[in-house]
Amino acid sequence: MTPSAEIRTAEAHAKVNLRLRVFARDETGFHGVETLLARTSLSDTVTLSASGPEAGITLSVDGPLADGVPDGPENLCWQAAERFLARAFGHRGRRAVHIRLTKRIPMGSGLGGGSADAGATLRLLADRWPRLDESELVELAGEIGSDVPFALLGVPMALGWERGRRLLPLRPPRPRPALLVCPGIHVSTPEAYDWLGRTAQDAGAASVLPGATRLAEWDSLERLSRNDLEAPVLARHQELSVLLDRLRECDPALAAMTGSGSTLFAIFRDKAERARARGTFAALEGAEGLRVLDVSLPV
Repeated sequence: MTPSAEIRTAEAHAKVNLRLRVFARDETGFHGVETLLARTSLSDTVTLSASGPEAGITLSVDGPLADGVPDGPENLCWQAAERFLARAFGHRGRRAVHIRLTKRIPMGSGLGGGSADAGATLRLLADRWPRLDESELVELAGEIGSDVPFALLGVPMALGWERGRRLLPLRPPRPRPALLVCPGIHVSTPEAYDWLGRTAQDAGAASVLPGATRLAEWDSLERLSRNDLEAPVLARHQELSVLLDRLRECDPALAAMTGSGSTLFAIFRDKAERARARGTFAALEGAEGLRVLDVSLPV
């Protein structure tokens, strides 16, 4: 195989949770969830080089948001490669794998950047060494993180349950322009779930969703938008509450927090609406690490 054929590249797209319901803990101690995931146009780039003089995994990180991103075993790309190679080859010898990660998705923001990177890494490895079937890949992805199976599948939108291991890909509505408001705040996901456990009154309630065809309509999605983690997180980070109020004053089709935060998103009916909304944040951009990003979703 020629050296050029050994190099593969994939985009690793950020996600938002259009809906996130959190239910009672199961026997493993994890909360049950029901989530509606939508892929955005914001992405990292993962490049895989599966050749080299020495066996083993190496990782390099570059890009505008590379600062602070680990380039060793703590990185989910590395963990994805390690798990894949162990499952695919066992003890029959190591393989040379170099991963280059170009970071554009803010870390620790609720956008699933690390999970997207891991999912893209698994796709590239499976393309290079097609030794695992789809069910094995999804199982591996679920072992790495809750959002990794969605990233692995590479679909625009899906319903997810059981920490992301059960997924129903959906026909998405037409993409719409959106804003991501990314404050320079890290919210601990375990803490967010703990806060919910102390404050939520209906987190154990059953959820009823319309048929899948209705989920391809923005009118239905706007009515269904909900994040059970939003209220407890905003109660402890008043600056996020202020930013979300400001977003909602721009009259988007919907605005919410994604995941456990801290990123907020707003979806607009057209680009002119988004441009006007972005103008209201112009004076705040850069203050204390705040970023405002134009994206489309779902893509």
